[in-house]
Amino acid sequence: MRRHPPLGPASGSAPWLYRFLISGVLRILARWIFAIHVELRSAENLPRDAFGRRVGGWIAAPVPHVSWADPLMVVLALPVEPRLSYFGVASAIFQTRFRRMLFRLIGGVVPIWPGGGPAAFNTHVAAAHDVLSAGSVFVIYPESARYHPPPQQPRTIEPGFAYLALRTDALIVPLILGGTPELYRGRRLVVDVQPARSASELAGLPAGTRPLPGSREEREAAHRIANAFNELTFPLVVAQFREDEVRQAHDRRTWPWLTHWLDTEEDTAAHRWPRPGEPTAPPGR
Repeated sequence: MRRHPPLGPASGSAPWLYRFLISGVLRILARWIFAIHVELRSAENLPRDAFGRRVGGWIAAPVPHVSWADPLMVVLALPVEPRLSYFGVASAIFQTRFRRMLFRLIGGVVPIWPGGGPAAFNTHVAAAHDVLSAGSVFVIYPESARYHPPPQQPRTIEPGFAYLALRTDALIVPLILGGTPELYRGRRLVVDVQPARSASELAGLPAGTRPLPGSREEREAAHRIANAFNELTFPLVVAQFREDEVRQAHDRRTWPWLTHWLDTEEDTAAHRWPRPGEPTAPPGR
């Protein structure tokens, strides 16, 4: 199978267009047009080197994923460098010449194609490994994409990010997101950085050990990591949700259309929360 390398140079440094879009356009829109403030908490938990300088090469795992705005708030909260990188749907990236040019200039995207089985998965992991090795921060939303329950309800954590951590030895840094279930002008959002954990720690493996790629031991370790991550983050997600409820009680909530402003059809289906009397999970789950 043909390998799809990251678009643009794999690097932890932010190119000029990335800086312009994040530090210029996006921050101006968020702060001065939508009056949205993103608060970064526990920034001391961001990985640093022996000299106290911020470094990349780690996996950011934000939860919960309940809004189209979640990726933007992570970008706004975290430092511009080391830069952030993501998986991106290749069919959307390569749809037009303009998109291809834009993504190549901005960089930070590993294109993935649906299907392909284990060979495609291994290809995507190898490309993400290149990004991490170059000093970038790889952002992966670990929740199931099929259905995103309200923040106070249990959620399904998929093991995909765990495989990447096992095969690259990259640290996993949970990010607890707050404020996006309901968006409006003047909303205060929160990104709370949790201490970094190694894959071996979450999987209950001896430090510095990892199972053979593709083995049953690796699959079992990846699922243990997903379960441990869920046990670690779920109480924090619920606590943040309760804080948000108290904080927004006296907000004016102008421009409430922001909540679903940029939702896709998939977003609408995944984020559709049950009304009173409806089942708490979608049919077939």
